[in-house]
Order: sequence, then structure tokens, then C-alpha cells
Amino acid sequence: MAHRTPLKLARKEATYAFGDPGPQWQPVRNLKDVQVAWVRREIGGVIEIHAQCDDQGDSSLDQYTDHLRIDWTSWDVETQEQTRLIDRAALRTIVSAELDGVPRRNELWVVKKNGCLFDLRYSADPPHFGDGQGDFANVVQGLRFPLRGAR
Repeated sequence: MAHRTPLKLARKEATYAFGDPGPQWQPVRNLKDVQVAWVRREIGGVIEIHAQCDDQGDSSLDQYTDHLRIDWTSWDVETQEQTRLIDRAALRTIVSAELDGVPRRNELWVVKKNGCLFDLRYSADPPHFGDGQGDFANVVQGLRFPLRGAR
């Protein structure tokens, strides 16, 4: 699977490939600031991919991850590990949080490559978090950037 950026947006977005979460996930289109997303209603699950290649600054992966807490009413980091993704340093974080008082559990991946910032997010109802985590791992492990000849 791949996200292809329209030429008019090519400076700010990237063309990249990613893994398939599976047939139980339904694609969601036309979301603001998110290029690719799926939902799985029976677990309250959402998977999102966001990439930006312009104006992201030069913050650390930890700072970018912390920026993702905007709009959450609580944010408790359970685990955080330095790892690798698309041949670059990446930060994987698992967070228990609340959005407008509703408990959620999240897995976040943040990585920078060739001037682009990627954040991949999985969020689900806490009791069902493990039910979609493997599907999200498929999406993450399938991330490929840059794609040659994609435009």
C-alpha cells in the first residue's frame, strides 16, 4: 500500500509505502493533517499515519513525541524505547491517556528521514489495545521511504 502526494503538495508531504493492517480495519478518508487512517470499531481502534516534509524544525524525537500529547487531558508514558525504522533512529512510545475524559491506550512511532517527519499512531480502548497492536506492527514494519519513481 502507498500514499501518493499530489504534486501541488509535494514540498510539504511525502510519498511513502506502509503495511496493510488487515481486512478488519476500515479506511478513513479526508481527515485533516492525517494522510492515511483506518478504524476498527469493535475495539475502538484507530491507526493513523502523518508525514510532513516542510516546517517541522529540528527538535528531538522525544520532543516530537511530546508534541503529540496536544488535546489529551492526561498523558502517562508507560514505555519508551529508542529503535530503528526506515534505516533511521526512531522512538516508540506506549502511553495511557485520556481524550476528553475517555481513557485510551496509544502506541506512537516517530522518525525523521531526508527532511521528513513521520508519526504513526495506534489508539484503542485500553481493554482491547492488544487486539490491534499486531495489525499496527504490520503497518509500521511496512513503512518505506523514499519510494523511487513514485511521482
